[in-house]
Amino acid sequence: MNIQSAQAHHALALSDLAMRSKAHWGYDQTFLQQVKDELTYHPEDCLNHPTFVATEGDQLLGFYQLIRLVDQRYELEAMFVEPAHMGQGIGRQLFQHLARLCVTLGVSEVVIQADPYAEGFYLNEGCVRVGSRPSGSIPGRELPVLLFKVPSANI
Repeated sequence: MNIQSAQAHHALALSDLAMRSKAHWGYDQTFLQQVKDELTYHPEDCLNHPTFVATEGDQLLGFYQLIRLVDQRYELEAMFVEPAHMGQGIGRQLFQHLARLCVTLGVSEVVIQADPYAEGFYLNEGCVRVGSRPSGSIPGRELPVLLFKVPSANI
């Protein structure tokens, strides 16, 4: 598996993967339509924010994207794995790549608004739940917010 910077031409494939990954958890079509805008990535997103894709040959296996907040804090905008490849360590490898990148960039913390189904994954990666936040797409839905404190030592 190779992890590399996403290019502008990846945007449509990232959007499609995000929707397939979200659908994997059993969300119905109404829900998926409500979150579609949030899960749509544009070429400028790939160019303006640290975005990395995991590939094997020409196959897209997963991706993540960071958004800079203030100071040395970032937010994990997205991390998705192709459903057929879930449970194979791709998410863990993406998260480890993210952690190494954050050390290189001097990032101190990464805020993560997680899907409830992904919360356990982030907790296993060393994140701590710090609260919840309203969904940007679904009125009344609260999403877990986690914090990853970036180790200062090399990872």
